[in-house]
Amino acid sequence: MTAASAAPTVGWIGLGHIGLPMAQRVAGAGFALHTWARRPAAAAPLLRAGAHWCDDAAALAAACDIVCTCVGGPADVIALHRRLLPAARPGTLFIDCSTAAPATAVESARLASNVGAQCLDAPVTGGVAGAQRGTLTSFVGGPAEALARAQPLLAAYSQRVVHAGAAGAGYRLKLINQTLMVGSLLAVADAAMLARAAGLDAAALKAALAGGSGASALFDGYWLRMMAPEGPASFSLGLLRKDLGLARDEAQSLGTPTRLLDAALAAVDAACRRHGPEAGLQMLAAPTETTP
Repeated sequence: MTAASAAPTVGWIGLGHIGLPMAQRVAGAGFALHTWARRPAAAAPLLRAGAHWCDDAAALAAACDIVCTCVGGPADVIALHRRLLPAARPGTLFIDCSTAAPATAVESARLASNVGAQCLDAPVTGGVAGAQRGTLTSFVGGPAEALARAQPLLAAYSQRVVHAGAAGAGYRLKLINQTLMVGSLLAVADAAMLARAAGLDAAALKAALAGGSGASALFDGYWLRMMAPEGPASFSLGLLRKDLGLARDEAQSLGTPTRLLDAALAAVDAACRRHGPEAGLQMLAAPTETTP
């Protein structure tokens, strides 16, 4: 972005582990950024970078050409859109980067049409590191003309932008992604527990397995953390449980098998009971009982 004056004014709500670095990249790309958060302290890094604080969500919607949200799930998305859309100017574009249900996008699009606005469902994959580097993939559902308008903004944090189809298609593609992801994640967790029980060295084993058929981005990112499961969460068990529940609901609505999702949900539920929903995904490989 060469001229900040040419950039639309962007509002950002949702400053969690992934939302904050995404918003920081948007600000760094030259967009005039407004933000609001339930916990004002979460916005401090953006404010230090020059973002404008809005006293409430409605004021943010009224001030911005594009409004981005990155929140917990379907209920959060709809609640925010019901709060934001009545305050928005006609022509405002809403981009939701959360993981939600396809029906959520359909309802958001209906609410937006009532006030002359547009919505895109644009969940992302690539993790916190991808958000920081600007290498996320955005799965986008909604009108092609709205996506064309959003492209410069999406490019601030996305290496790939995939137009998945009409409203809801972005969310649906993200749920397919999460189904694929959890199979690999549980494989890494089980392999780490096996290796740990055998007394194998984590770093040496990672080097030995790298480049083989069992290697993957999740292996690279989680192997060492799962061999010694501790530390802060970059993505929580509770959020994974929410995503998998949405994926299973979608599969059931379409009449497709849920065998992997059923097993994954059982494993994640057990980990949530042992470690709490705020714990990180590495706790899927934590010992199930204390060693005497």
